[in-house]
Amino acid sequence: MKIQKLHMEDWLADHQSVQYNLAESGFNDFSVGELLTLCDEDPAHLGNISLMNPDTRGSLGLRREILQCYQSAVIENILVTVGVTEALFAFFNVILEPGDEVIVEFPEFQTLYELPKALDCNIKFINLVTGNGFLPEPKNIRELITPKTKLIIINNPHNPTGSVLDRAEILEIGKIARENDVYLLFDEHYKFLPLEEGTRQLTSGFDICREVHHKVAAVGSVTKCFGLNGLRVGWLLADPQIIEACREFKHYLTHVTPPICDYLAERALQNKEKIIAHVKHIILKNLEHLNSFMERNQNRFEYTPPRGGLVCFPKLKNGQDGASFCRDMLNKHNISLLPGEVFGMNPYFRLNIGVKSDAFAAALQAMENL
Repeated sequence: MKIQKLHMEDWLADHQSVQYNLAESGFNDFSVGELLTLCDEDPAHLGNISLMNPDTRGSLGLRREILQCYQSAVIENILVTVGVTEALFAFFNVILEPGDEVIVEFPEFQTLYELPKALDCNIKFINLVTGNGFLPEPKNIRELITPKTKLIIINNPHNPTGSVLDRAEILEIGKIARENDVYLLFDEHYKFLPLEEGTRQLTSGFDICREVHHKVAAVGSVTKCFGLNGLRVGWLLADPQIIEACREFKHYLTHVTPPICDYLAERALQNKEKIIAHVKHIILKNLEHLNSFMERNQNRFEYTPPRGGLVCFPKLKNGQDGASFCRDMLNKHNISLLPGEVFGMNPYFRLNIGVKSDAFAAALQAMENL
């Protein structure tokens, strides 16, 4: 298996400590102490965590909390993984064979197409840059499907654009998958963060499409929406036989989720309403500032407001080069934005709204003065 370089990682690692980091895709990370305070958890309880070799499926307590985030899942549908990447790696290896066709959106998080490509699958892209608010058109999906198609991957809410499919649109994609007897996978990192008031989470594509199709899976995590990137706790939802096959792959990968990470992820999900309310208070304020900024600077940027998650994907106008713009912001103002070229989209850049509000406002001011 030969894997391609993950293009964004060098930029993110090299500029992690800049004054204004708007290049990441998760909420500003909490410390362990801040998380415990938000959860009203006694720090002394950490001392009671056993470092035994735990269940490779994830603890029963954590899986039960994940189960509460879905409407149609049962405990046998859930496998806890070390980050979503492990879930994807196992799932792709279980269902894909060399020569299979995989349909995925573009632009897209690189892992979603590079891993199938490394398994000698043929990748077909749904072009989201078509004037439809970065949403996939069902007719375009239908046109891409052939007898060799094995899997359709949908990222909702979408990274890097922040677009969100509604229930009817998701159901239509589910019907397309059923009609052609292909697997359908939803990457739902941001399902906890529709960008509107309240702590309601988005209904999972797993729940919606199980009404019409049995070959449906989903991945999710507590990393990005909860400001817990360092925990590396994700999960896979799929039919029990797929879950068991993926569990066998996990035995050759990380084997288990570290007990401390499992424990903290369980506490976070138990207190998801409180944590998401805290996160929403900050990001909705930032989004209001960003929308005003983009309105004032519409001669410089083409902008579709994000509807879910923590990122958006503005485009530079007037022939500006996205990579040069990002380097200028870095060198002149110590602001890191992720160049769109890491997604194969040079005039664009990814911008994160999940940072502290004072830092976000200062970064926008610097961008306006450039």
